[in-house]
Amino acid sequence: MLTSMWSRIVGAPRRPAPTPSERPIWPTDVVGKLYRDMYRRLIDLDAFEAAFDRAIEVLRASNAGKIEREEATTRLLAIHSEALRHPPPPREIAALRADEIGVDEAMALLRRAIAGESHIELEHPWAEVFHSYGQFAIEGWKLTAFKRNYGIKYLDAALSPDGRMGTYASWQAREGNPVHLLFDEEQDCLDELIESIDA
Repeated sequence: MLTSMWSRIVGAPRRPAPTPSERPIWPTDVVGKLYRDMYRRLIDLDAFEAAFDRAIEVLRASNAGKIEREEATTRLLAIHSEALRHPPPPREIAALRADEIGVDEAMALLRRAIAGESHIELEHPWAEVFHSYGQFAIEGWKLTAFKRNYGIKYLDAALSPDGRMGTYASWQAREGNPVHLLFDEEQDCLDELIESIDA
């Protein structure tokens, strides 16, 4: 079936987005959003690279005091908006095999933990994981995620109680990484949640 990430993410019925935070938007927030939307496959890679180069120029000007934070944020929002006008081309996604965990299923599991409906059990305190993989469990599922300096950068693998597997490669061959496809506020909440848990 020929489909694009845009139709899968925007066209499919989804739960409503969480309420945005009241804090002001900083230039680095917009760059983070640019990255997140590239990972969601809402922005073509070439368009992302061009937008990122322009964004770095704006950040340098802001850091050097040549432009105010508000102007930098406005310019970066325009760069982000322009990048979103260049989605990746549609691509074919193979049917899910019986022994695989789909992206939607992994996302639903993470969302139950974010909502407090399930508990995350850590193998080691997440605060002790740095630029490495950490392991945890939710509802009997065994998960491995990569942490750079805070929270979860991406989900690397999942093993369901019935023996099915999902991996970084299998998800990338489909819609994308389950962590990347969460709403921004959900990703932030997941990061804060896992960092706050004692093993």
